[in-house]
Amino acid sequence: MFRLGLRLSLQGGREALVRLAAIVAAVALGVAVVLSILADYNGYQTLLDRPCWECTHGTPLNAGQSAGTALPGTGALWNLSDDYFRGRTIERLDVAALGSAEPVVPGLQQLPAAGQFVVSPALAALLRTVPADQLGDRFPGTQAGLAGDAALSGPDELVVVVGHTPAQLAADSGTEYVTRVSTAHSDISTSNVYKYGFGLGSIAVMFPLLILISTATRLAAARREERYAAMRLVGATPRQINVIASVDSALGALLGTLLGIAVFQLLRTPVDDLAVTGSRFFPAVVDPSAADYAAVVLVVPLASALAALWSLRRVRISPLGTSRRATPPPPGAWRLAPLLLGLVIYVGPLAVLGFQNKSTSGPSSSALALAELGVLLIMVGLILSGSWLTMQVARVVARFVKGPASLLAARRLADNPKAAFRAVSGLVLAVLVGTAIGGLVPSVVAGQNAGSAGSLTHVLQAGFATGAQDHTKDRTTSTAGLPPQTAAALLGRLRSFPGVSVVPIYSDAGGAGGRGAQIAACADLAAVSAIGRCAPGAQDVKAQFSALFDDNLLSLERQLPLVTAASTTGSIDLSALDLQTVLVRVDNAGTLEQIRTLLSTYLSANGVTQPPQTFGEVGDARAGELRAAERVIEVLVGLTVLVAGCSLAVSVGGSLVERRRPFTLLRLSGTPTPTLYRVVVLESMLPLLTATVVAALIGFGTSLPLVLALVPQRAHLAPPDGTYFALMGVGLLASVAAILTALPLLGRMTAPSNAQFE
Repeated sequence: MFRLGLRLSLQGGREALVRLAAIVAAVALGVAVVLSILADYNGYQTLLDRPCWECTHGTPLNAGQSAGTALPGTGALWNLSDDYFRGRTIERLDVAALGSAEPVVPGLQQLPAAGQFVVSPALAALLRTVPADQLGDRFPGTQAGLAGDAALSGPDELVVVVGHTPAQLAADSGTEYVTRVSTAHSDISTSNVYKYGFGLGSIAVMFPLLILISTATRLAAARREERYAAMRLVGATPRQINVIASVDSALGALLGTLLGIAVFQLLRTPVDDLAVTGSRFFPAVVDPSAADYAAVVLVVPLASALAALWSLRRVRISPLGTSRRATPPPPGAWRLAPLLLGLVIYVGPLAVLGFQNKSTSGPSSSALALAELGVLLIMVGLILSGSWLTMQVARVVARFVKGPASLLAARRLADNPKAAFRAVSGLVLAVLVGTAIGGLVPSVVAGQNAGSAGSLTHVLQAGFATGAQDHTKDRTTSTAGLPPQTAAALLGRLRSFPGVSVVPIYSDAGGAGGRGAQIAACADLAAVSAIGRCAPGAQDVKAQFSALFDDNLLSLERQLPLVTAASTTGSIDLSALDLQTVLVRVDNAGTLEQIRTLLSTYLSANGVTQPPQTFGEVGDARAGELRAAERVIEVLVGLTVLVAGCSLAVSVGGSLVERRRPFTLLRLSGTPTPTLYRVVVLESMLPLLTATVVAALIGFGTSLPLVLALVPQRAHLAPPDGTYFALMGVGLLASVAAILTALPLLGRMTAPSNAQFE
């Protein structure tokens, strides 16, 4: 039976070869897509598994160790911080070797000496092209080399390791004594976001891939049922038929799998360059594992064989099962139940439990758990209810649209809506997920950038009080800020830049403004109106200006304005106070980097390692996590749309092959060929448009409750970005093109000269 199955597949005539080629092409596409997803996921997993030298922590220095003689004779001083340049983060490590047995960062042969620094290749390229007063002057000394790949997460990462003398680095806040470099896995704060994006997008893409493989495997199923029924009539057993069918499908799937692996190798360059997480991975790690290849080679042919066996269930009942065909029962309205239940479970928790009051930062964990369950039910409900919706649309078309083409198409859709919807069901999850993310992320980002907090986008903030502005580490405040004489010099240099507004905020020496309050001149605050306005006639005001260092602009929005008419006012000489914080409004990108470099010099001299940062950069860091998940899902949705279009093309072609006889008879009886073309287009487009419109409406609607929960003050749905419309538009155009390319096949198959009567 095994050899007979091979012979029927390879020597069964033109129809068998066409079917085998369709299976091979469909499976090859699916396998190439799966391997691309696995490759990028393995690249991300490798990033998580790399030794995290950035996670190194040592012993904080105390005041008694500030002198060089009090420092140990081995190990190194270590001070890790972030810097920023034109929206990009620079990972900066200031080090000072204390003697022999110094800990070495992976990718470096040794720590740079005092007056030297080592940079990543991407940062070295920037230093060669950017003026020194905008970037290079932040790193004292000369470049001594390049960091190797082991020190980096990807080829685009910006990293600098700056060498100092022990006495210099011991005076900086946050400096630690380190004896060894951490080898733990990377602790990336957005790892759950990326994993969620990969998981959700993979679900959306795997489903249409299975449909594509199943559709290709079931190609010409009706004709094969007749052949296998004839074999049963001449004595073949069900087991023998199962073997023949399994060999037939598994052979095509195996050849398609091998071809898919070859196609993936041709796609390696674009896959390597795909910045799924915002930056590229090293090409060497973007590769499926041996276990991934083995799983694909084993699972895909097995799944195809099972799909073939399922398609022959009528033949296994009896040899005459294929001739006793009847219209299947119509899908019931109960199929809407999971969809409606999912919508209730999803919307309810976000509306009721999402926010207990305005001071909370987001939905509760219980609300999110129920919302995730609701999303799952919505996905399942859309798949189940798709055939019922298709049937209802077909009945409406049959009732209100006149003409033979609409009547024939609507009658067939109403008779078997499950088969009609199956071809386009792969688009449902893609459109649902793509529309939900496409509506959610722009809405949250727009809400974050709107209002008072959004007006601070181009305002640079820098805090000079040691540890007061850095909430990422436990530090003890050792200075209140810059002393008056140094502060006056800095403010004079800042105000010399054209088009720049400066708002100095001073330490509250008297402490009358309450714990954590600072003091600022009312005249200066006028340059940044979002912070608030003083009472008429007030000279200076005390307020909780430390809220400006909140890294969540949505949270900051709830606290603004910080200054009101009820705030404590006074009249003192601010020039005699320590400068604790400075806000600088600047709209020119080059001037911004010059001022950032200048402020970095004063911050470093005061022992502060937290770099100056604009409010826009703070918001972009938070929005970057959302865009990361959006980017992953958009890539996978794009692949899903491609696969769904191919599945539709295979389904339409297979449907024409199976209905060659009725179409030929219609044409012989006088039905014009354009009418048959319109029948095929309507049969394919009605389920496609029904699935797309319903999934888009539900996806866009489900994003609104989450926006209401995250942005309660300024909640509104922002339109999806151009990437979403491009993906959906290209997907629909590809689907229409797939349908139109099948029409010439219909004309050739139904030609009167090809008519045969058996």
